[in-house]
Amino acid sequence: MDLIFIHGVNQQTTGYSREFFNLILSNYKGILKKKGYGQEEIEKKSSDLVQKELLWADVTTDLTNRYLTFEFGPKNRSFICKFITPAIDPIVIQILYYVKDKGNKDSGAMGILSRVGAKFKAYQDAGMKECIVVAHSLGSVIAFDYLFGFRKYMLDAGITIKAFITLGSPIPIFTASMGYIESGLKLPTNVKRCVNILDKDDAIARYCRPFFKNIDIDEIEVNTGLNPIKSHGYYWQSRPTAKHIAKVIDESV
Repeated sequence: MDLIFIHGVNQQTTGYSREFFNLILSNYKGILKKKGYGQEEIEKKSSDLVQKELLWADVTTDLTNRYLTFEFGPKNRSFICKFITPAIDPIVIQILYYVKDKGNKDSGAMGILSRVGAKFKAYQDAGMKECIVVAHSLGSVIAFDYLFGFRKYMLDAGITIKAFITLGSPIPIFTASMGYIESGLKLPTNVKRCVNILDKDDAIARYCRPFFKNIDIDEIEVNTGLNPIKSHGYYWQSRPTAKHIAKVIDESV
């Protein structure tokens, strides 16, 4: 079973989800052990899980770098502007860029969604027929748009998504901004399950189930740590989050 990770805002590099994947794997082995499987069978079953990472933020790298050069190059800036704001602006730019990018129906540009589509096509060409998608923050919005087929780049019917797992997801903000407070969407036939994992202290994460009356979303609350300021990014280190994902994997294979 392929486990595809899709990151949120900021520039991620290859290997960013490796530690988290190992944490999930460890929990999955623990589930199998409790079920009575022997060590040899546990290793065989766990080796069937394959980590894949879908990177997309490099599409916006040149844009954000040039912006920072123009805006924060001058030296006559306050402490906040010099050290804090440059960390915030690229995040906002990535979000707004994606909104614009997804709307490029006439030009057909859609750089991010086309990247996602190309990667899934490559996975399919390599023999992937089913997978689990784990997507964080803006990555969950991107995955949602792709898996539900809102643009010309959409999931091929030959691939089954056994579970679409979102972490710290702001999907309802995006659907509401499109005019759909209560969505009538149904799961695509090849997406079998939706799971939304959130920390109540995460100011970006939203409960998704109330907004989708026709989708039985499993809403799972976790505590990613003691620091609410960092809770949004701590899903990647969270043992409770890894434990829940391992359980979903066990229920999906």
